[in-house]
Amino acid sequence: MTQQITERLRRKVEEELKRWDVPSASLCIVKDGETLMSCGCGLRDNAQAPADGRTLYQIASCTKAFTAAAAAILATEGKLDFDKPVLEYIPGFRLNDRYATENLTIRDFLSHRSGLPRHEYAWYGTGFGREELMRNLKDLPLSAPIRYRFQYSNFNYLIAGALIEELSGMKFEDFLSEKLLKPLGMERSKVYFADMYPEPNHAQAFDHTQEYTMEGIRQIDFYTSPAIDASQRVGDPTAAAGCVVSCAEDMAKWLKFLLNRGKVGEKQLIREDLIDLLFTPHADTGDGGAYAPQRSMTSYALGWQVYNFRGHRMLEHGGNINGFSSSTALLPDLDLGVFVSVNMNASLLADAIVQTVMDAFLKTEDTDWFERLYKANGDLFVSVKEFFAAFGGEAKQGTHPSHALAEYAGDYEAPGYRRMRILYQDERLTLDFNTFVVGLKHHHYDSFATEGTVGEMPPGLILTFGTSGAGEIVSVSATLGTEPGLNPIVFTKKTEEGSL
Repeated sequence: MTQQITERLRRKVEEELKRWDVPSASLCIVKDGETLMSCGCGLRDNAQAPADGRTLYQIASCTKAFTAAAAAILATEGKLDFDKPVLEYIPGFRLNDRYATENLTIRDFLSHRSGLPRHEYAWYGTGFGREELMRNLKDLPLSAPIRYRFQYSNFNYLIAGALIEELSGMKFEDFLSEKLLKPLGMERSKVYFADMYPEPNHAQAFDHTQEYTMEGIRQIDFYTSPAIDASQRVGDPTAAAGCVVSCAEDMAKWLKFLLNRGKVGEKQLIREDLIDLLFTPHADTGDGGAYAPQRSMTSYALGWQVYNFRGHRMLEHGGNINGFSSSTALLPDLDLGVFVSVNMNASLLADAIVQTVMDAFLKTEDTDWFERLYKANGDLFVSVKEFFAAFGGEAKQGTHPSHALAEYAGDYEAPGYRRMRILYQDERLTLDFNTFVVGLKHHHYDSFATEGTVGEMPPGLILTFGTSGAGEIVSVSATLGTEPGLNPIVFTKKTEEGSL
C-alpha cells in the first residue's frame, strides 16, 4: 500500500512539474519512525542535472521551526524561561513602545503576537547588520497592541535569534548547527547561504518568465544580503527567520525528531513538555479556508502553523525566498511527516504535494490539490497586484505634477529605514531604494507609480510626495506593508544642512 502511494506520487509530481513550469522538487515522507520516501524529481538546474534526495534547497521560513526548537534547547538546559521578558535577558533591548519593550517574551515573538508588523523593507536589501537592525527596532512603529493579534514579521525571529546569541554566547548559526543539526545527523544541511554554493549538488533559483505569472522558467540570482561577508563568517542578519539550507535526506531526520517528541537516539534533546509548547496554538490566524476549506481553526504556535485538517491536528510551515518555495508538515495522529521544496519563486506546488500526501494516508481522494492550488496561485498573483495598486486609487485623469520633475529628486530618510533616493535623468524619475532601482511614472497629482518590482511588491507601488507650507517638496511616503493599522512610511527630504 505504502509503495503504491509513493510510486504514484512520484509519477504525479513529475507530471505536475511540467504543468507548473517548475524545474524540480525535493520530497521526503516519514511515517512510524521510518523514511518512506527521500528523493528529488526533475532537474535541479533546469538543464541536465537531476535532483535527488541529497540536493540542497533553501528552505527559507521553514527555518522558523528550527529557531523555536533552538530556544527550547536553551529552556531544556535551564538557561531560558519562555515567559520572562526579553528585556531582562538583553538590557539594551528597545522597541517603539515602552510597555511592549518591558513585557514581551520569547513566547510572544516566536508566535508573532508582539504587535510588530513586517517592516520588510527596513531589513530586506538594506545592508544593515544584525546589531544595527536590533538598534533600529526603537524607530519602527508597532501596528497593534501586544498579544492583540497575529502579525507575521521576520523581525520577531531576528529578536529570537539575538536572544539565543545572548544566552548561549555563540553566533546563532553556530548554535543551530552545533546544538541541533549535528545531533540529528543533518550533515548535508547548511546555516550559511555561502556554504551551499561550492556544493555541486544544489538547486538553482528560478522564477517564471514574467513575475507574478504562472508560465515560463528563467534563472534568477540567489537571495543575498549586502551585510553578508562569507570571508568573515558573517551570515544573513535575519538568519533566525530563514537561513537553513537542506535536502530531503536531512529533513527526514528533522521530521522523525519532532514526531519522536524531541528525542534523538537515547537523548531527550528537548523536554517533551517543551515540544508540546512548540506545537500549542498561541494566536488565531483566521486564514485557513481561503484555498483549503478542509482546514479550520487556523492558528500559529511557536514556529508552526496549526490547523484542524479533516479532523486531525496538522502542523505546517511554509517558506519562500528568491527562487524557492517550501513546506514542512506533520500529522502527529498518523505519526506522519512531509517536507517538500521546489526551486521556483512564490509557488504553491509544494503545498499541493503536501496536501496530496496527507490525503493519501488519510485515504481521502475528494480533492485535486494540484488543480485547486494551481488556480489559487494564479489568483494570488492577481490579488497581490490589485492590493498594492489600490493604495493609489483610480488615477485622476488630466492631472499633472505640481513641480518640475527635477525638484522631486533627492535623498529621503525615515528612522529605521535606509534612505530612499529619487533620481532625475533624461526627463524621468527613478527610484533607488535598498537594492532595487525602478522607473517611476506619473500616477496623478504628486503621486508616482513604480514601473518594476520592489522586492516582493509588484509594479504599481504608489509613492506620494508632500510639500511644505511654502510649496517645497519635503517628503515622500509609501505603504510598505499590508497590516491593518500600519500607516504609510514617511521619508523626509534631506537638504545640504540635513533633513527638513
